[in-house]
Amino acid sequence: MSFQIEITTPEKLVASKQADYAEIPGKDGYMGILPGHAALLSELGAGELKVTSAGKTESFTVTGGYLEVRDNVVRVLADSVS
Repeated sequence: MSFQIEITTPEKLVASKQADYAEIPGKDGYMGILPGHAALLSELGAGELKVTSAGKTESFTVTGGYLEVRDNVVRVLADSVS
């Protein structure tokens, strides 16, 4: 089982893919997201966002923004991504 993750900035869509696990920097610490996660709205912190899919992990550096988890879709609305 997997979930859809979308990583965006105000300028562009950075990534949209199926994922098995995501580790996302929240304002108060890192959050682990798995398929079927409960609905969540949170402020992002600055740090490394990791997305694991099919055993491969991809990393992004995010600064600020918001995270929404709803109906097996994770939306990361970041101020900047590198």
